Amino acid sequence: MTGTVTLLPSNASALERAVAAADARISTTPTPLRDVWNPITCPANLLPWLAFAYAVDEWDETWTTETKRQVIAQALEVKRTKGTPGGVQSALAAVGLPARVQEWFQQAPFGAPYTFRVHVEAEQVGFTAAQIAQLRRVVHQYKNTRSHLDGVDITVRTTGGPRPASVALAGVEARVSDGTPTYEDGLSALDFLVDGAVNGYAMTADAADQMQTILREMPAKLTIPSDL
Repeated sequence: MTGTVTLLPSNASALERAVAAADARISTTPTPLRDVWNPITCPANLLPWLAFAYAVDEWDETWTTETKRQVIAQALEVKRTKGTPGGVQSALAAVGLPARVQEWFQQAPFGAPYTFRVHVEAEQVGFTAAQIAQLRRVVHQYKNTRSHLDGVDITVRTTGGPRPASVALAGVEARVSDGTPTYEDGLSALDFLVDGAVNGYAMTADAADQMQTILREMPAKLTIPSDL
C-alpha cells in the first residue's frame, strides 16, 4: 500500500488492505473482450468455447486453427440459411468440403420426389472414410426434414499439366546375338535362312559364296556403251 492513496482507516485489517491493493490495480488489468469474441483474434486455446457460444453444430479438434476460425466465423450465416440447399452447401464449405446440392427436379432424368444428391469435387486426391462420414453428418444437420439424401457423387480432378524435362544418361551399349546370321549392316539374314530351309543349307551357302565372288570381281566403274 506504500505510495497508494487509500480511504481505509488506520485500523484497517490486513485483509481489507490486501483487497484495496488488488482493486487499485484493476484498471491496468487487460480485458480483451472484443478480441475473445472475434473468431479471427480469439486465442487458439479458447476457440472451442467460442464455438460453443456460437452454437456450432460440427466441430473437430483435429482441424487446423484456420479451419476452426472459419467455421466459427460462418456459423451465423450458415444458420440463417439452414434447411435450404444453399445452407447445406455453405455448411459443407465451412468445414472444407465444397459441394453442390442437386435436388430431384434438377436431375436428368428426375430423381425420386423430395430427394437430393450431393456432388463433391476433390483436388488431386479423394476423401477419407472419416471425411465422407463428416459430410453425411453435416448434410443431415442442415437439410430440411422433408428432403432425403439420395447419394454422394465424388469427382477427383487433377490440374497437373505436361512439363518439359531432360535426362542425361551414360552407359555401355551391349549387343546380344542369338546366332542368327547377319549382313554387314547388322540386319538379320532371314531370307537366307528361309532359302536354306527350302533348298537346303549347303546349296544356299554355295550360292552365297558365288554371289560374293561376283561382287568382288566386278569393276569399280561400269562403262555403258553410248549406242545403247
